[in-house]
Amino acid sequence: MTDEKLLKELLKRKFEPVSDWRPVKQASLADRFRSTVGETVGDAQKRMEALEKALEPLTEDAKTRMREAASLVEEAASKSSKEARTFLANALQTLADKVKPE
Repeated sequence: MTDEKLLKELLKRKFEPVSDWRPVKQASLADRFRSTVGETVGDAQKRMEALEKALEPLTEDAKTRMREAASLVEEAASKSSKEARTFLANALQTLADKVKPE
């Protein structure tokens, strides 16, 4: 190295702190795997909690609407003929089959 390059390197080392440098801890492959999996699971749990918080108002609104719809269907069924109630029962059964989890 020339004297100028050496001087620049020494000044750089003296005046620019290397605060984020740390020696690397030697970890086994199993430890690194556990750490990676743990971080991934932790991130997934945080995202799931955030999703649940975001969807909670929507589910409450859906429950209210389902109660209202159920009362309207019940009222309509009590005032309808046998054929109309049969049709309504078949329509509700078809809808229930479509939304039923497998």
